[in-house]
Amino acid sequence: MCPPSSTTGVQKTGKVFTWSTLLRDHTRFFSVLPSYLLAYVGPSSTSLVPKTIESVMLTVNSHNACPYCTGLHGQLARMAGIDAPPDPSDPAVKYARTFALESGRGGDVESSYDELASAIGDGRASSVRALCWALLWGKTTGNTINSVRDKILKLKFGSIRSLELFVLAYYGPLFLVIGVLNAVLTKMPRIPPRASAGLGAVLWVPVAVNIAPLGIVSVALNRGIV
Repeated sequence: MCPPSSTTGVQKTGKVFTWSTLLRDHTRFFSVLPSYLLAYVGPSSTSLVPKTIESVMLTVNSHNACPYCTGLHGQLARMAGIDAPPDPSDPAVKYARTFALESGRGGDVESSYDELASAIGDGRASSVRALCWALLWGKTTGNTINSVRDKILKLKFGSIRSLELFVLAYYGPLFLVIGVLNAVLTKMPRIPPRASAGLGAVLWVPVAVNIAPLGIVSVALNRGIV
């Protein structure tokens, strides 16, 4: 079953963050960091094959897509050997699709998670869910950064929100690195599954380092409500 959450009556996360969704979602992002890592390098009860991992990421990014995530996970999927769209009958992909449409919250997501856990086991289902939250973080952060960037380039300074400036200042350097990495990965060949998993674990580190401080603050401000 999904852990208790504050889904009832709570606005779902949109294409970009608001202050309320930023703080609420970072409580969840912070809490799933261990499971996110275990998807790559955990025991057999939690780890997933790279093709499944990247199929989940591509599926979540298919709704409210972020160009940073499209570039990164498009290349990681290619390197993992994916040369076709994710299989919609795959239990992990089915859950990821529901998660994406509902922004990870609500009864449909909980029911879909129960079906996923029945199909692949609790440990791996938890890893899939963590991957979905990680991609929700990535695409919402990336889209928020692009929103304020576009306003700056168009000289629409009066429409810039304080939240957008905060996200740009806090996460901008990380996403600049992601943009450069995306260009580098286009030159990389396909790699074996273990190498793909190792690369995923390496990329987890800067994500965790950036999420953790804001996640800790969010836990305190939201009193642990996710």
